[in-house]
Amino acid sequence: MKSFTAIIGILALIITIVIALNISFHRTLQMEMAEQFNKQQLLLARAEATNIQSYIEGIRDDMLRISQFVSMFQFNNDTLYEFLTDVFFKDESTVRMGIRFLDSRGKARFNQGDFPVDGLNNNDILKMAVNLCPDKEVIRQNAKRVYIITPVCRFNALIGAVVTSIDIQDIAGKFLSPIKSGSTGYAWMMDGEGNLLFHPSQPDMVGRNLYRTDTSCFKCHESFDTEKKIIEGKGDYFGKYVAPTGEDKVLAFSTASVGDSQWIVVVSAPYSEVTMSIQTSMRFHSLLIFLVFVITSVISAMLIILNKKRIKAEELARHQKEIEKYAEELEHKVDIRTQELTTEKEKLNSVIGAIGSGIMLIDNDRNILWVNDTMKDIVGKDITGTQCNDYFSDCEIIGTYKVNDMQTDILSNLFGQRDKYFQVTTAPVKSTDRGVQGYIRLINDVTETKRMEDQMMHSEKLALLGRLTAGIVDEIGNPLTSVFSFVQMLREKERDEFKKESLETIDLYTKRIADILKQLSGFSGMPPLERKPWKVNSIIEDVLSLVQYDKRVNNIIIMRDLSPDLPRIVTDGNHLSQIIVNIILNAADAMPDGGRLTIQSRAQDTTVVLTFEDTGAGIAKQNLTRIFDPFYTTKEKGTGLGLAVSQNIIEKLGGSLAVESEPGKGSIFLITLPVG
Repeated sequence: MKSFTAIIGILALIITIVIALNISFHRTLQMEMAEQFNKQQLLLARAEATNIQSYIEGIRDDMLRISQFVSMFQFNNDTLYEFLTDVFFKDESTVRMGIRFLDSRGKARFNQGDFPVDGLNNNDILKMAVNLCPDKEVIRQNAKRVYIITPVCRFNALIGAVVTSIDIQDIAGKFLSPIKSGSTGYAWMMDGEGNLLFHPSQPDMVGRNLYRTDTSCFKCHESFDTEKKIIEGKGDYFGKYVAPTGEDKVLAFSTASVGDSQWIVVVSAPYSEVTMSIQTSMRFHSLLIFLVFVITSVISAMLIILNKKRIKAEELARHQKEIEKYAEELEHKVDIRTQELTTEKEKLNSVIGAIGSGIMLIDNDRNILWVNDTMKDIVGKDITGTQCNDYFSDCEIIGTYKVNDMQTDILSNLFGQRDKYFQVTTAPVKSTDRGVQGYIRLINDVTETKRMEDQMMHSEKLALLGRLTAGIVDEIGNPLTSVFSFVQMLREKERDEFKKESLETIDLYTKRIADILKQLSGFSGMPPLERKPWKVNSIIEDVLSLVQYDKRVNNIIIMRDLSPDLPRIVTDGNHLSQIIVNIILNAADAMPDGGRLTIQSRAQDTTVVLTFEDTGAGIAKQNLTRIFDPFYTTKEKGTGLGLAVSQNIIEKLGGSLAVESEPGKGSIFLITLPVG
């Protein structure tokens, strides 16, 4: 019970402190809100003071213009006065105004509007206008009206005056009556002498001076100290004062210059109205804190009761702690072992990820039990749970070998990826009894390695062929020249037809041997390249003009698609012509029954690409990789050297020669040459 009382006491103290802090906070917030509100009132007072000053200055400017117009005419023209008055004051319907035109003797020549009898007399007006020529004005005011006097001058001599009378109440009503600061706040105005010029709630006090007060002046004010400070320049531009009712009010003021006078525009509002929302919030928060105190007290009592029950429950549970201790120790050991296994698994995953090869685990039934991420990237999907035979049954084996129970195969066309080569290494996974319980398979993409090997083999073939052909040309060329010469001599002398036909046959095959030697010389002794700028389209047109006389192209339609804006390329035009002739005649041989050959040229980045597309029989897939090998040909009378020589020349020119073909769909040869 004592503990309950102590808790309640502590809570009560805390709640009291919170309420006190809440009150202090809200009071500070009220002051800040009142200050912000007063700053807004200051902006409003400045704006309206500026508007009033601009309004008076606008009328002053109109009066100066009227005086200038009048100075150019005679004073006995009433129609002119009426016209000028209507033009300059036709829009003034909310402010009572009057205008009077005087001649040089002080006689009123024309009157219009409200001009009170208690205002300035004509002689006083002329006295004030004497020193105003040519373009000056004077502004005078009393408690109720403002007078603007402008001279009528001719040759800088006074010939009359124009004076206008403006009701101050109407000016203030026009600009200050609409102002509502908060719900009940308003704006009022006084001048620099202490005269009250406008007050929306005390119109009877207008015209009275705060320095000459009596008992009637203190119905709404306890004192005029704040107003006096404002007039004397000792007060801030905003602040607050106490009304006779005891209510604080906040006010802000700004001044407007009217001639030699200062009009002070004041905007005020009840302090309680400004801080009403904060006071409501403070009462609500105080009530809320009290409710929190009551609820907290009830909850505290309930917690004490529950705590006693908990103590009893702890006594009953103490006997189970030993068992729980053993269980916790066991669980801790399990967690340690689990953490160790997790760490080892992470290490294994790191090793597998660093290998950079696809790995899959297969059981004895050829089911794929697991694959790593690299394997998923190679296949393009997760193949866990599928059959291994779905991916490896229809693959071409390029090479295979076995080392220490591990079998390594080089496969192509794996996973449906054409023109790619994979090295597949398979090793058994053995159980504790040394039996095989599955297989692990390591897969590497060796496409680039295979291509490099092929390129090296091709280079070695070309080097070997070059050395071989150099010897063959030297050893066979000279005897062949002698044989060819003797055959020509015998043909000219022989008259027997049978012998003559035999010599022609010998001559034919001798020429073929000479052609083969000529092509072989492309590997052994190709003359140096003569590079200079060439127009590719011109080379193509020259070649087409040459091959049109070959009977093999008679039934072939040759289509040109040559880009007209190709840049010049630096190349050997003669060798390039030889290559183009070779490709066109090969295309013609592929279309013995006629067809279409499309020749295209285009610019691509910093290269020029030539495309030769025929509608011939096409090239089988197994032959595509061999057509550039020396002495490989599918034609009965071919030597197998044309494309090999062409590729050799193109590579020496810094370009490339490639082919795309499908059986029955024709072939496309692409020559790519650098521009520079």
